[in-house]
Amino acid sequence: MINGRLNVVGIGGTLREGSTSLSALKRTLQAAEEAGATTELLDLRELDLPMYAPGKRFDDYDENVRRFLAGIRGADALIISTGAYHGTLAGVTKNALDFTQFLARDERPYLDGKVVGLVATAGGGQAATNATNALVNVVHALRGIVAPLMAPIPKAWQLSDSEGNITDKDYGGRLDNLGELVVDLASRLSREEEFAEKQTLLAGRN
Repeated sequence: MINGRLNVVGIGGTLREGSTSLSALKRTLQAAEEAGATTELLDLRELDLPMYAPGKRFDDYDENVRRFLAGIRGADALIISTGAYHGTLAGVTKNALDFTQFLARDERPYLDGKVVGLVATAGGGQAATNATNALVNVVHALRGIVAPLMAPIPKAWQLSDSEGNITDKDYGGRLDNLGELVVDLASRLSREEEFAEKQTLLAGRN
């Protein structure tokens, strides 16, 4: 938490300028901020992460990899937004998430116990749903908790403006609801963890 507020970190966008998945992520983060959280955006185009290479030492990667992993470590909850390419999530998204292997030995490894909201934008009618389904498997493998509301946005080019901003009322509302839900679920989990810690301390004194 930052100053008593949950910290929600957004990961996403593609390498294309005017990415609809990045714009969708920004809107979802804005909703999370309006729900009371602090937010941080990890724009994958801006970070331009190298390819993850198994066996390569952490110290051999650049500062952007360090920034990416620090953002995940500091997150109370996450929102991942990907473009849908050829029926699944974009390679840049999967490559970024592969770097969480460096979190494997943390006290809370990978995305352990963190609520994760999922967004995907696609050019066709089915790929966005395929992409969010694929991300569910990835997040579960990384021990995260997938928010029950997801936001697959099909034919995003018809539902967005020239800058990639989602203009459709229904899909925009779903992004807003997702941002609020992630904050709500993460807040509940945080309160439950605090209660469990207090109970443990009290039991130790008896």
